[in-house]
Amino acid sequence: TVSAPFTEKGKVTPVFVRFSTVIHSKGSPETLRDPRGFATKFYTEQGNWDLVGNNLPVFFIRDSIKFPDMVHSLKPSPVNNVQDPNRFFDFFSHEPSATHMLTWVYSNLGTPASYRTMDGFGVHAYKWINQQGDVNYVKFQWKSQQGIKSLRPNDVTEMQGKDFNHLTNDLYAEIGRGNYP
Repeated sequence: TVSAPFTEKGKVTPVFVRFSTVIHSKGSPETLRDPRGFATKFYTEQGNWDLVGNNLPVFFIRDSIKFPDMVHSLKPSPVNNVQDPNRFFDFFSHEPSATHMLTWVYSNLGTPASYRTMDGFGVHAYKWINQQGDVNYVKFQWKSQQGIKSLRPNDVTEMQGKDFNHLTNDLYAEIGRGNYP
């Protein structure tokens, strides 16, 4: 490809990664069942490039025009700031393709033990063009060097009582020890 970070094997490109939940807001317990999102910013000589991903290999929707409706169905009501299951089920009953994502969210992968022990999947597919003009379609995937580990239901309850921010605290502590994800 002619895209700067990927033009040569072994090329070093500075990046910044931000982790987040998808459904729940900042400050909510990190033990809640939720896809884990991340944004990777590549700092290249061609400019900055952002890559959005999740810890699950599929996404709720395929049509971007439905994104605002999906977000509103998952977030708390603007009236009382409480999540409303009616909003959730109204959206998802009209979007049957999202069932695939829900089966992943309600698997063990919906409660990762650590940001370091989950794989990552780019949300979008990309069209790469090489110097000869040939086209290849790619989708990014990150493989955890520590393997996949999730919290079981009993572990979730115990962890929430011990460490409200276990994902953030684990990542910060391990990076401080030189154990990079």
